[in-house]
This record gives sequence, C-alpha cells and structure tokens, in this order.
Amino acid sequence: MEDKEQRLFDSAHDLFLEQGFKETNISSIAKRAGVAVGTFYRYFDSKEDIFVKVYNFENETVKQQIINSIDMNQEPNALISEILKQIFAYTNDNQILQEWFSNSKINSIIVKANAHAAENSVVYATLNKLIDKWDQENRIKDGIKKGRIISMFNALSVVDIHQKEIVTDDYFQLLNDLIAGILAICLK
Repeated sequence: MEDKEQRLFDSAHDLFLEQGFKETNISSIAKRAGVAVGTFYRYFDSKEDIFVKVYNFENETVKQQIINSIDMNQEPNALISEILKQIFAYTNDNQILQEWFSNSKINSIIVKANAHAAENSVVYATLNKLIDKWDQENRIKDGIKKGRIISMFNALSVVDIHQKEIVTDDYFQLLNDLIAGILAICLK
C-alpha cells in the first residue's frame, strides 16, 4: 500500500473501532489521515468499500489470534466450541466485528464482497488442517469425504448470516449443538 492509502486505512480502522460504521464518515477518515477528502477517492470507492477492507483485515487478524491461542489436539467438540467461544468474545468487544451481527446492510455488503473469501480465511485453512489431522488419526467415519465435512461446516456460515431470524435465547449453544451434530455424523 502507498503511504496515503495506508494512513487512510489505519485511520478508518481506528475510527470504525472507536465509533462503529454509522458514526464514521469519509471526512473524519481523511482528516485523521491528514489528507484531503478527494485523496480518499483515489484509493477507495466509498465508506462501504473501505469498511469491507477494514472488516476483512480485522476479522482475519482476530481469527489468527484465536487459532494461535488454542490447542489443536483437544477433542473435536471442545476444540470447535472453544474457537466459537473466542470468536464471540472478541466480537463482543470489537465495534468493527459487531457490524456483522448488528447491521444487516453492512452484513449484506460484506457477504457480497466476500463471495469467495471463506476459502482464503484462517478458519477455513484451520478446518482443512483439522480434517486432515482427524483423517490421519483415523477418526473420520468410513465413506465421509473431506468435501462433505467442509460443506457441513460451511452451512454454519449460512446459519450465522441469518442468525437474527432464529429465535433462541442462546445462539452460542445452538451453534454448539449444530457442531456436535456435524461431528457425530463425521467422526467415529
């Protein structure tokens, strides 16, 4: 990134983290970066454009921190549950990541912009490693292919996108139940 682009990105990151998407505007991003508003548009199409880039960076950074902090040798249910618990904990304290859950307009923009981003994400890469590890340890049931396991976990992202439509007092428990079901189908 060029210096001005990086300053704009860093300013946007800080402002989105401090005050969220709605309260942040292009003028304040440019001002904090020490550039003119017109300079913003040399690098980014809109506030939504820079937000998606900031969101993706923040999301991957947090996921990498989570992956680095867990013991990959835990039992599968405990491991996946711990990953989810940490994702929710980080999200609760992060204005950028909260937008996924609280702002349906931004959620839609992120989904559209990241149609194929899942395959490149830290969690996806980790899931691939876990499935390979379980396969090497002969823990996967006969006839269950890696693609099927990944598809079942990918379905959880669809559930997550539509979580506001699900009536439950404990969304985290619901996800744990779904994960337990997926693992019961896949693992011996």
